[in-house]
Amino acid sequence: MPPNSRGTRLDVSLTDTAGKKAKLGRVALDGLPGSERTASYWAREVRLPLPTAGHTGLDLGSVKSLELTSRSTSGRAWLMDAWGWRPGTPAVRAQALPRVDIGRATVDEGDSGVRTYRVPARVTGRGGSGQVRVYVIDPTTGKATDRLVTVRPGGQDIDVPVRVKGNTRYGTDVSYDVLVKAVRGAVVGSYRGGITVHDDDPAPTVTVTPVAGEVTEGKPLKWRVSLSEAVDVDMGVLFGAVPATAPEVSTKDVPASWLRDVSGEKPDPERPLSRVNGLYLWADIPPGRTSADITLPTVKDRVRESTESVRFRQIDPRTGEPQTGGLELTGSVLNAS
Repeated sequence: MPPNSRGTRLDVSLTDTAGKKAKLGRVALDGLPGSERTASYWAREVRLPLPTAGHTGLDLGSVKSLELTSRSTSGRAWLMDAWGWRPGTPAVRAQALPRVDIGRATVDEGDSGVRTYRVPARVTGRGGSGQVRVYVIDPTTGKATDRLVTVRPGGQDIDVPVRVKGNTRYGTDVSYDVLVKAVRGAVVGSYRGGITVHDDDPAPTVTVTPVAGEVTEGKPLKWRVSLSEAVDVDMGVLFGAVPATAPEVSTKDVPASWLRDVSGEKPDPERPLSRVNGLYLWADIPPGRTSADITLPTVKDRVRESTESVRFRQIDPRTGEPQTGGLELTGSVLNAS
């Protein structure tokens, strides 16, 4: 409506496709206030009841035209839009989009040969197609490669093969992960899945052999941790200090810098190594290797003393405590004076 106008009156009528015409009623419109400094042409909404037209036999489902008849001597108006409206919220129907679910399968590695498995993927729904982006994660580098896939209900459009090479060397389970994200015309339920390859080989036997189990003070104690066979992963064995036969090797019998590096503790006050918090010895055997050495350095002093002993016991990874019946590193340090 033009700004500052008043009293514009219009009759509103509908005509259906059969030619039946019905008058809905009359509306009176006023323009909103305006000035030279404002943009004053504003649309106004008016509503007229439709049931009166329905009583005349007009087919409200097949309206062909809407007619506006001026009933005032002057005025202007522009029709922007017209629509039918019914009170209440309309019933909502879910759009039938294809749904994608990625599953996970666990397979044994096997002892030999190469087997190809496919990541479980299911597309359900009723008709239509959509697009999803499929991400395949490299289990070694962690990097993802992706591609756009068009999916249809019941189809086998998402095809991710995984090649599994069998061997007889102990290793860890390997997870080949696949992720999926909806792009258009599709929804995703289970967005992550893949193939988990279970390593079905027994763990190797671990043994400890003294390389230098009895030394004169100033020389290092040394032990060799060995595997019965090479493996495909890092094998780590952790040992913690436990009480040994008295007298024990003390904090004054090892280099102060070494003690600080491995435990964060100081030599003073002097105390047995078994009473030092956080004192551990660690053997790390890389993939393909079968052994690693552990060294405990000692220092030479001028104090005459009897033979001292030391003992470290294997730590249970589940409890973080020395394992009953676990492997042990034992040694003796002889006086040099």
